[in-house]
Order: sequence, then structure tokens, then C-alpha cells
Amino acid sequence: MNMRIAIIALTKNGSEIARKIKSKLGGDVYVKEKYAHPGDLLIDGEFIPFVHRIFRKYDGLVFVMAAGIVVRAIAGVIEDKHKDPAVVVVDEKGLFAISLLSGHVGGANELAKRVAEILEAQPVITTATDVEKVVALDVFAKEEGYLIENEKDLKKVSAALVNGEKVKFVVEDEKALPKLKEYIYSVKEEEAKAFVFVTNRKIKKSFDKPYVILVPRNIVLGIGCRKNVEFERLFEFVKETFNNLELNIKSVKSIATIDLKKDEEAILKLREALEVPVVFYTKEELKEVESKFPVSDFVFQTVGVGSVSRPSAYLASGRGRELVYIKKDGITLAVYQSKDKE
Repeated sequence: MNMRIAIIALTKNGSEIARKIKSKLGGDVYVKEKYAHPGDLLIDGEFIPFVHRIFRKYDGLVFVMAAGIVVRAIAGVIEDKHKDPAVVVVDEKGLFAISLLSGHVGGANELAKRVAEILEAQPVITTATDVEKVVALDVFAKEEGYLIENEKDLKKVSAALVNGEKVKFVVEDEKALPKLKEYIYSVKEEEAKAFVFVTNRKIKKSFDKPYVILVPRNIVLGIGCRKNVEFERLFEFVKETFNNLELNIKSVKSIATIDLKKDEEAILKLREALEVPVVFYTKEELKEVESKFPVSDFVFQTVGVGSVSRPSAYLASGRGRELVYIKKDGITLAVYQSKDKE
């Protein structure tokens, strides 16, 4: 597991269990000084303040002790499932590994299962979607790289799934189809108790029932522009283009352009506004696919290659599909949808 883990124990036997977990998962073991072995870290001072000090330093915490002690220790420091680390509790005999906090988003359910496997113990998972064996949308989104829009309705949508109510799934992203196929069946809109959309399109319709939108990050924005173009003009052009395409701008996964633009302020500000990386290509890399696109003598004379936005987006999208190529006010945009990996 790719998690930074702390394993904490208060007793001699608990310390032995903690080291056994560490031998397979790695991480840091914290114990009382009298039970410490070389390589262990010490529980410093009073227990609750100690837990508060280390709580945010790790992706996951495994406590080998009574669950009540853990609940009291973390009560004053927990915030929400998007910020809190995974918390797992193991009993003194190593018989049970309990997912206590951040089971889905934080990964405590998977951590509990892994710890239980190491100890040959029983994992205890209490999240409703796991118990009822229905898709946990927040976990699915995290694993597959989707953004969740209208997250305030997530609990209501999940409750509808757990309770076996009719939930209408509208899945337009092919990557999601295999994992969600059992939920895609004919449900009349008026009969649905909740909705799940998996799409990079804008959902314009308003709903009086709970809904969530899982937005795939599968759009690449190729950009060519004159030097010192204004950021406001570039950003407005991008938003206008996405509105015309009826695309959700949050579906952008990266910006692509030539490396000569690595210091172009407007592109760097756009990166910050969209919260995505910029992929820079050399002219030699762009020339390798330049023949696939119309070229401009002016662009060639300026940057040494006949086209920038199209070949950049084409490469960054994994040779994906062009949705639009458009020019305005010294800016060219090429919007590409990434090619799904086989």
C-alpha cells in the first residue's frame, strides 16, 4: 500500500503486534519506552496530545489497543472524510482489525483488510455500501480519477443505493462502463429516487431529487498563442469554447503547448485557474506528428514548427480525438479527448 503509516501500541503484546504489522507494511511504530526495540519511536508525553501531534503526519494510523481509547484520543482532532487519515483499530490479541475512520476516501477499509491479512485476523468493515455490496461512489471516483460534483447529495444517493431504491445511472464515459454495468438498466426519470451521471458534459437540467456527477478528467487543452497574450482574454476564450461544446471545464486534465511558452504568463495563470499541469513539448517532438495537421508558415517562422496547439494536444491526449480546433485574437485552441487505455 502506498500510504505513510503509523502503528501505535501501549502494551508489551501490542508492541509485538505493531512490529509484525510494520514488517509487512512498513511505517513507524510508536510504543512506550519500556517496550521499545531498536527502530521504534517513543510515545512522548500524555497520550491524547501525542495522538493530536502525529495525526496529520500520516495517511493511516493503526492503533493496537481498545477502540474506546482511540475514540477518545482522536475525538478532538477529526475534521471530515476528505482530510482525516485512515484509522484502524486492532485488539490486543490481534484477532480483529476494525476500520474506524475514513473507511472509503481515506482508505481505512483497505488498510483494515491488509492488516487483518498480515495478522490472520478478521477485518471488521461497517460502511453500508460494503456491507450491502453496492458501489461506493466516493471510492470509485477516487480510484478512477473522477471529480465529484454536487457532493452534498452524495450521502442521499448512496443511501438510495444501499436501500435498494431505483437510481438512474447515466454513464457516458466508456472507461466506467465495465465497473458500473450492473447499475445501468432502464429506469424512468419519474421513478428514480436519485441520479448518477458519469460524464464530461455539462448537466444543464435542474433536479428536485438527489444527484451526483462524476466528472472524468479526460480533456486536453492544446494552446498556441502570440507572445504576452492577456490571461483574461485566454481564459474567456477557453470558457466560451467549453460552453459552446457543452463540456464541463473541470474535465480538463492538462494543458499542452510548446516549450518556448514555458514562461508565458497567461498559460501559467491558466494552469493555476484550472488546477492542472502544463505539458511542454519541444519543436522536435511536435515535428514528429506535424504532418497530420495543416501547418502555418507564420507559426513555422516564429517557433520552428508549423503547428503547436493541435500536435501538442494530440500527443498529450495519447493520440486522442479532436473535439474542436478554433482561433481567436491571436490564440489557437485544440480540445482533445484522451484515448482510453486498452
